Formats: sequence, C-alpha cells, structure tokens
Amino acid sequence: MSKLYGVPVSPMVRKVLVSLELKGIIYEIVPVTPFNKPDGFLNISPLGKIPAWQDQDVTLADSTVICEYLEDRYPDNALYPAGAADKAKARWIEEYADTIMLPALGSIFFERVAKKMINQPADESKVQDHLEKKLPPIFNYLETLLPDADFLFGADLQLADIALITHFINLAHAGVHVDSTSYPTLAAYVERVFQHPAIAHRISEDQKIFA
Repeated sequence: MSKLYGVPVSPMVRKVLVSLELKGIIYEIVPVTPFNKPDGFLNISPLGKIPAWQDQDVTLADSTVICEYLEDRYPDNALYPAGAADKAKARWIEEYADTIMLPALGSIFFERVAKKMINQPADESKVQDHLEKKLPPIFNYLETLLPDADFLFGADLQLADIALITHFINLAHAGVHVDSTSYPTLAAYVERVFQHPAIAHRISEDQKIFA
C-alpha cells in the first residue's frame, strides 16, 4: 500500500491528506515528526522533512512535488484548473501559502498548540508580535485575491484552496479567527472552505488528536 509519512496536524501533511481524499486514493499514514524520525527516514526524505510519500513506483518528499505526482498519476478530480494562466496562478498561490503563510501562521500554532502538546509554555509575546505585524499584510493580500463565492477557481475545491486553508485550520486551532469586519471576503471564504466535506473531515480528525 502507498504510504504517507508525517502527522495530520502538519499543514504540509494535511495538504496531501486532503488531496488524497479528493482523489479517493487509498494509503497508509506512517507517523513521523521532525523531532522523531525513524531509522532510514532520510533515505525517503533527504531533507528530513514531512511529508514524504512512497508507493511501488516512487519515493518523494515535499508536499508540492507529492501533489503534482498524484495529479499526474490520478488525473480524475483535478487539483489544478485548466488553462496555462489559471494553472500558473494556482501554483503561485500554493507557493505563497508554503513560503509566506507557513512561517507566520505556523509560528502561532507552534506557540499555542504544539508547545502545549510537548508540555512547554507558549511565548505569548511572540504570538502577539505575529498577530500585529505578520498577519495583517497576509490578510490584506488575500482579501484582494479571493472570490466572493465558491472557491478560487470555481465550484470545485482544488490544491490552491487546500494550500491556503490548511494554515487557517491551524490558526483556528490556536484560537485565532479572521475578523469579518476588517476582512469580510477572507472571513467568508475561510468559512465556506471549512464547510467542504474533505476539510471538515480533517478538522474533525484534528480535534480527536487534541481531545
């Protein structure tokens, strides 16, 4: 059986998990954290990062590479829009989520949730600094980018949506929600995507871990 290495609360792992669910791909998840790598894991993920993927044909690391492979191998229920321009835009949004949103929103999750899981105190000064300085530019940009209805590229949830929303899931777990007065388009978009069955399922599974 195909194997996904990682833990579900990682936003990068969650990105792959939702993609697998949308495509109906059967897999086994092998629990791996950056702090607890099994012997031989570097042979699968040379940088030691999660997620990693292994099936009968390939061994891959990096969430974007894995999702592109899944799209090529299992083209039904497309993860990308049709057309060169829209596909390029989708890849840009994913890159923005992975490189800009991950460190900003991920730091808040790390302080308030991940540290609690390993019995360490949160640094609330760092959280407040991110809330005041890091999040507003991101939220302002997304407010201009997002549609007023449906998802980024129409009625179907795709990878660009997943790449964005995985970070808002962790932000919500950390007790931070988008202010609908300041960012009405973003707040409404997040709420719509949270209600998608594949996203709602992942949120529910996360809550079992934190219970």
